[in-house]
Amino acid sequence: MVEVKLYRLKSLDPRLRQLEWSNLEREIDANPKKFMRYRLYLRSLLWSRVQGIREEAWRHLHVYKKLNASGIERAFESRSDRIKITAWEHAKEAIDMDLVSREEMVKLSQHFWRLLRSYYPTVRKKAWKVFPTLVQLNIIRKKDIPRFMQFLKYAKPGVRVMAWNAVKFLLDSQIITKEDLTQYLPYLVELTNRDSVVARRAKNILVNLN
Repeated sequence: MVEVKLYRLKSLDPRLRQLEWSNLEREIDANPKKFMRYRLYLRSLLWSRVQGIREEAWRHLHVYKKLNASGIERAFESRSDRIKITAWEHAKEAIDMDLVSREEMVKLSQHFWRLLRSYYPTVRKKAWKVFPTLVQLNIIRKKDIPRFMQFLKYAKPGVRVMAWNAVKFLLDSQIITKEDLTQYLPYLVELTNRDSVVARRAKNILVNLN
């Protein structure tokens, strides 16, 4: 039997964290009841402000499943964009493991939209990468598309071009049509009239759409 030192799950040393998660998994398989009283502590790791600690916890959702942990949905509505995006990156796993119901996730989706225009570029990039998955999971639904379309003319070029980058997926999925885009195309063309990375991306998107 290995002594589990739960405080190491908060270690800044990734090797120690990984070792302790392995020890915890092994001991939970042998005696899950022993760790039931630590569920709140383990759940708090999902919204740790330290990125490595938080992401390591989300990679071990199966541990939370074995312990019948509840309240995980709180991470999806965190005030911190960084904490919130980590949760949304694992939305599919949380649903698949019945840790959060699909119905609950649909209600929580209102908190996702802000991430698409987050102050933090890394968060925005991750959110737009997650966007197609949420559409496929029917968390973002047909009725939400008008809200998406507003991003196609968003004032901030970096946000606008990422929205246009998602258009091909929505077209291929037959969620929108080219006719739906007609009134918004000038906003894409406008982005091409610049000397920047955004302009180059916009030009590529325009070529692909045509």
